[in-house]
Amino acid sequence: MSRQSTAGIEAGRTFDYWRSTALSRVAATPVQDARPFAAQRLAVLTSHGTLFHTCSSPLVVERRIESIRRDGNDDVSLSLLLGGRAHHEQGSRGGVLSSGGIGIVTNDRPFVSGAPEAYEEMRLSVSRSLFSAHVGIPEDVSGRTFQGSGLSVLLTDYLRSFAGSVERMSDAEAAHAFEGAMHLVRGIVNLEGGRPRQDLPSTAVRSLVLAYIQRRLHDPSLDPAAVGADLRISRTRLYLAFAQDGGVAAAIRDARLDLVSRRLLSRAWDGETIASIAFASGFRDAGVFGRAFRRRYAMSARDFRHAARG
Repeated sequence: MSRQSTAGIEAGRTFDYWRSTALSRVAATPVQDARPFAAQRLAVLTSHGTLFHTCSSPLVVERRIESIRRDGNDDVSLSLLLGGRAHHEQGSRGGVLSSGGIGIVTNDRPFVSGAPEAYEEMRLSVSRSLFSAHVGIPEDVSGRTFQGSGLSVLLTDYLRSFAGSVERMSDAEAAHAFEGAMHLVRGIVNLEGGRPRQDLPSTAVRSLVLAYIQRRLHDPSLDPAAVGADLRISRTRLYLAFAQDGGVAAAIRDARLDLVSRRLLSRAWDGETIASIAFASGFRDAGVFGRAFRRRYAMSARDFRHAARG
């Protein structure tokens, strides 16, 4: 068991330190935040798998082809989100997670994961053979996300207990502990169906696009055309997937408004003007933002912030 932290690292170098140590197997980029980058992680490494408990400022990580070729790692990783919001994309699948949700990726193929705001997660990484034996074929669930359930609460308690006692476990006990975690994961996967539902292609498209939007939320150039081009999804399929929401542009706008509202509620952004928060959340025009915010919340952003402060 080991602990890593950016505490004590020179200001301005914390992200570079974290990227070169805790994130050495992926390409990482920070996400704009009001506070300097900070992170800490508990790492439990055994011969049967690894468990990480991480609290971090927002960032995006990518597992790229060059890293896959370099280390040959083909483990299966499961991320259990304990706080904040996150997104996962792998292949043609993806999704957005809130607290209690789970995302699964395989390390032998490129993927993108990240969080637009500070987050806490527990990440379990096991061999392909262990995952296959107790959960199922990794490719059936890689890139998928599973929302929080009662079993997610059980898994959270189980992993916390595991992390706190693993130092006293024998090798055989650690092996049984990882198998126990996989049984809970299998229950979570089976609860929502182990295989993606082929009869609802628009649902899969929608989930992937929402994850992509979260990844590029802060980029003011993000628009429906960029979404379709980058994900290679036709305008027709995008329209069908988001028809009930008013289109992809509306989904992008609403996701940005959600982010602005959370930042207005956060003490960490108290020193920032409303305009700077809007621009940091991807809006280009203050007037467009102001009108959209008022339509959504029936009050101005200034009144919203004031009301939140009582």
